[in-house]
Amino acid sequence: MRVFAAKGYESTSLTDLERAMGINRVSMYATFGNKEALFVKAMMRYTDVGSRRFLRHLGMEHARDGFETLLRESVAMFTDPHGHGVCFVTQAPLTSGEISEKTKRFVAERRAGIELMLGRRLQQALDEGELLPHASVQNLARFFAVTILGLALQAQHGATRSELMRVVDVAMGTWPPAPRQPRKRKAAKPPAATTGDAA
Repeated sequence: MRVFAAKGYESTSLTDLERAMGINRVSMYATFGNKEALFVKAMMRYTDVGSRRFLRHLGMEHARDGFETLLRESVAMFTDPHGHGVCFVTQAPLTSGEISEKTKRFVAERRAGIELMLGRRLQQALDEGELLPHASVQNLARFFAVTILGLALQAQHGATRSELMRVVDVAMGTWPPAPRQPRKRKAAKPPAATTGDAA
């Protein structure tokens, strides 16, 4: 998982995978199948862990607190020199003719899952009166999904933790104002995980 997360699909060679797993190519194929199958397994594990992290933060009582905590923890994770890397987050759409359509759809669904989970939590916030009635759940979900992707990409290109935390400050400054008299809130229920999971 670490190799793909650090280098992405295209830049990861079979030799890289052999070294990381400490097995030869014959054993790798016998155990995991080809490079594509191994990539799918690795991405599934990475995004399953990310999905649990998303659900934990989005389950906070107030949506704004959950989103801010999610962004700040993402920055800490993306800039951790001992972390897994961010290539599963920044992985471009797979276009190689060697990649099956099934795997291309899998990668697309996993990426789309980020926006879906954010949107469900925002819809809950809107329904409970935490957001003004005219707030666009779709636009907000897309904005924060793009922000997460951008933070990962900037970290990949050398942005520092303090620089990216300032980006989070700006992003959270766009959060819509709350109603003057919001309805009494109940503890938020985490949005259901989707077939496309978080990074």
